[in-house]
Amino acid sequence: MSFVKNQDIRIFYEVIGQGQPLVLLHGFAGNSKDWKRNGYVEKLSDDYQLILIDERGHGLSDKPHDPAAYKIEKRASDIVAVLEDLDLKKSHVWGYSMGGEACFGLAQFHADCIEALIIGGMAPFPPAHPKAYDDQIAVLERGIAAAADAWGYDSSERREKFLRNDPKALIASTIAARDWTGCEEILETLEIPCLIYVGEADSFMFDAVKRGADQIPEAKLVIIPGLDHGQAYADSRLILPPVRDFLHKKGMNANEQ
Repeated sequence: MSFVKNQDIRIFYEVIGQGQPLVLLHGFAGNSKDWKRNGYVEKLSDDYQLILIDERGHGLSDKPHDPAAYKIEKRASDIVAVLEDLDLKKSHVWGYSMGGEACFGLAQFHADCIEALIIGGMAPFPPAHPKAYDDQIAVLERGIAAAADAWGYDSSERREKFLRNDPKALIASTIAARDWTGCEEILETLEIPCLIYVGEADSFMFDAVKRGADQIPEAKLVIIPGLDHGQAYADSRLILPPVRDFLHKKGMNANEQ
């Protein structure tokens, strides 16, 4: 477990396993341990050097309260800082939801650091439903316990984890996400191999994810049957097979070059 300082923000990361490097980026209000809880680390650590990062505002990383601190270029630079701290020039990068947004930011500003991208439940466009972000901010302004109640964190383990979040940091992060202008301008020229996936029942992101994948020449789209937004992160049994197949093929290609 380590920290790296990037532009006065401490970023926590942990390295598990051996093999080709694979950065894992969690979703909103989560942390890097989600990848362990959901079964990804156990299944991947024998074959990959997993680099689990707490995104700024989350987990053990610093939690600024200024929305400007969460601009996509700054979040992307956190990933670069971690790779540099590990003396890595390139890595596979996998992000879900908010983590997928960071992946698009990395492709926009630091594409040379990416071996291949895996993006789940996120599109490269400005939010289609900005009011949903405003509603999220309004809930968080009532406090983290009130947000836990409103969003159904009823089991003791999930609630305890959620309550560790800093609501002001989550508000700042939400404002930045609401105001993100996307990166549609880079899609047609993006030459990085991409796996894009989305749950079939993800009503919030499904159409936008499909549209984004259609615009990326090197993208493969996978639709996960029956899963909504949260399930397409939590259910590693259904997510891992297409991801492992994609990574294996990219690894083989890299070895052949």
